[in-house]
Amino acid sequence: MTFSNFLKELGMRIAAGAIVLGIFFGLGYAKRTDLLGLSNALGPQFGFFAVAFLLIGIVAVGWILFQRYNQ
Repeated sequence: MTFSNFLKELGMRIAAGAIVLGIFFGLGYAKRTDLLGLSNALGPQFGFFAVAFLLIGIVAVGWILFQRYNQ
């Protein structure tokens, strides 16, 4: 493993963490401000986490498909 590969991997992991945090903060903002009437769906804790992990799953599948397309 070279130093440039290490930096690339580190950057990708930091970006992935930022995306996950962004999804949680974005959903929290949508719940608090009742953006598009989503506060009812995001109101219960289960609903909030279900939507969050659904979005994270969609982003993960999209990333996998993007990586396969680029190879």
